[in-house]
Amino acid sequence: MLYLASNRGKVISSEELFEKVWKEKYFDSNNTVMVHIRRIREKLNEDSKNPKFIKTVWGVGYKIEN
Repeated sequence: MLYLASNRGKVISSEELFEKVWKEKYFDSNNTVMVHIRRIREKLNEDSKNPKFIKTVWGVGYKIEN
């Protein structure tokens, strides 16, 4: 969440998020970022179909809007 917030308005790929947060090489079949985003949304009580804070940009990544 901190990395997304510090790059507010910019779409961050799952690969970039994984490598910046976990400091390991990203593998295409890795669902770690998706699972963590879902859990953060649950904690924020966000509607997964219409999230208010963390937006999914399909095929690209995630972002927090300005």
